[in-house]
Amino acid sequence: MRRTWAPLSIGLVVAFVAGCSSNGGSNGPAANSGGSGPNGSGSGATPGSSGSSGTQGGSSGGSGNNATGGTGNSSSGGTGTSGASGSAGGTAVNCTTTELEPTPLRRLTKFEYANTVRDLLKVDPSPTSDMPADEVSNGYDNDSGVLTVSSLHAEKYVLVSETLAHTAVQNLSALTTCDTTKMGEDACAQAFAKSFGRRAFRRPTTANDEQMLMTAYQAGKNGGSYQEGIEVMIRAALQSPDFIYRLETTTPADAKAALVPLSQFELATRLSYMIWATGPDDALLDTAQNDGLSTKDQVAAKAREMLKDDRAKLGLANFFNQWSGVTRLAITTKNTDLFPSFSDDLRNAMAAELPAFLQYVLFQGDHTLHTLLTKPVAFVSGPLGQLYGIANAPTGSSPTMVDLPDAQQRSGLLTQAGFLSVQAHPDQTSPVLRGKFVRTMLLCDPPPPPPADVNISVPPSSAGNTARERFSSHAQGSCQSCHSAMDPIGFAFENFDAMGQYRTTENGETIDASGVINGADDASLGGNFVGVRELAEKLASSSQVNDCVAKQWFRYASGRLEAEPDVCSLQNMQSSFSSKNGDLIELVVAMTQTDDFWYRAPVTL
Repeated sequence: MRRTWAPLSIGLVVAFVAGCSSNGGSNGPAANSGGSGPNGSGSGATPGSSGSSGTQGGSSGGSGNNATGGTGNSSSGGTGTSGASGSAGGTAVNCTTTELEPTPLRRLTKFEYANTVRDLLKVDPSPTSDMPADEVSNGYDNDSGVLTVSSLHAEKYVLVSETLAHTAVQNLSALTTCDTTKMGEDACAQAFAKSFGRRAFRRPTTANDEQMLMTAYQAGKNGGSYQEGIEVMIRAALQSPDFIYRLETTTPADAKAALVPLSQFELATRLSYMIWATGPDDALLDTAQNDGLSTKDQVAAKAREMLKDDRAKLGLANFFNQWSGVTRLAITTKNTDLFPSFSDDLRNAMAAELPAFLQYVLFQGDHTLHTLLTKPVAFVSGPLGQLYGIANAPTGSSPTMVDLPDAQQRSGLLTQAGFLSVQAHPDQTSPVLRGKFVRTMLLCDPPPPPPADVNISVPPSSAGNTARERFSSHAQGSCQSCHSAMDPIGFAFENFDAMGQYRTTENGETIDASGVINGADDASLGGNFVGVRELAEKLASSSQVNDCVAKQWFRYASGRLEAEPDVCSLQNMQSSFSSKNGDLIELVVAMTQTDDFWYRAPVTL
């Protein structure tokens, strides 16, 4: 392969981050998109082209009872504060957003990058597996605060773009249908620069964009061929900051605006990565171009339409896999002397179960949190059915839904073998890990980290016949307050061993699976319970859990932790989620109705 174009030096992308990520906004000095104003040429590092088709703006008024939340002008790019809005039929909270928390510049995660190049180039994205893994922060790998770019990242962006571009042009007709014999090669390349550039940069191309792409094309074509020219153009696009980062550079009509309205192309990008975990397709970009995302009603309708697309299954599974911790299955091991049936085939079957279960709950069932936490069904393949104790269970490679034995008292996600395996140690269960998950991801009340001078090693199995004995004895002194928040919840999981297999005894002693949730804000969570099924019923009916799950989705969708300025957006999401009886699909839609979704904080240089 001729390396005729490598515009993204290691220093460039790192410098770009340094110039953009600290100010919490999206106007980076290296951005070549220009700040496209409403129906105008824009301003910024370079002139914009046609600009965005109009942005949501204006003072949207009071709380209102509709999805738009008032009478703000949806095309003028106006400014002002925003009244709380109804969430597409949900219950509105009378709250006014006067500022927004700055969000660091967001680059594509490894998962988003792979999905985007797959859809953009129609190629196998497996070369992206060579890219560095994203750091997990606050439970998710898309936290903008840690999505930095190392020298290794920059190097891999160059190498991976070369591999992907070379593969893509082997089937050039899948990328462009322009007839070079009629139009001429350069004219076809110019047309490709516009169409491909719009998809890659997720907005209409500017004159500068097209000049850069055509320069790359000429570098490949000179001494080569038309195909090589297109290949180098693709490489240049994939190495551009406009592709690697989710830039939001629209210039507000009012430079002093407290809330900066996003362009419709920026809204389309937020929608696409939130729901599909990939870039907007031509249809979604056309919707933005034609003012189809001007109002909150329109965005809610588009979100529901996108949620019916198969891409939503992959995108939403990414959230639930991370939220539940099941993504860690790939690195989960068990002591095979103690658990001889644990194998790669079993682990792969565990990993396949949650996406299949989610597809059932979110796209075939009632898509409620209650069903997610309580439905006693499994999706088995390979040896997983045997682990669940199901006679004549399907053993094929495709997960198949089966009813679980009632005697095991299994309950939805919380008793799936993959979840239980991750929340356990290689040689024994962990009431601490299982209780911590409930405390952190379902109650949003995480325990503080242990003191630096505390021994946090797992008690040896010789310390007691049952986990309750072992962990009760080690949670003493300065550790007691934290463990009293986690362990009494985790003990309810003890009927399931370290790889999720049901049991009634441990080391010859009958297991005590009673538990209690200490110090919960929601009084309905009080009182003793026995086993995960009773625990799950409490959690599924709790307002505190309802609010926490909404908060977790907010964190994932916005790519950061919530802060004080987010209170109105969060309250509206939580209220909507509650009024919709914990409908997880409508929770996704509710995020699109918030001020945090429609606006960004102003850039401060």
